[in-house]
Amino acid sequence: MAKPVSITVSHELGREAAIARLREGVDRIRDRLGLLKMQLVEESWSDNELSFGVAALGYTVRGTLTVEETLVRVEMMLPWLLAAFAEKLKIGVEKQGQILLEKPRA
Repeated sequence: MAKPVSITVSHELGREAAIARLREGVDRIRDRLGLLKMQLVEESWSDNELSFGVAALGYTVRGTLTVEETLVRVEMMLPWLLAAFAEKLKIGVEKQGQILLEKPRA
């Protein structure tokens, strides 16, 4: 049975700056996924929403990343085989999101 996963990461950048930061950070995300034997196979921005697909263990997980003024929301459905990794995935995405969206020090 598929498992819905919803992750939120708060930020203080504002919507446009957060979108810019995430767009610039896609290469870093791609590199990190490669280390975990995963691959970003789909990436399509429309306004403040990224539709993505990540291939892992023979499955492609599709989801959306929506950037709002003070938070980023990631939503996806994990196939039953990958559902066991949902909590580790949430922790990893939250951590990487915080790194990418950290407010620059003045």
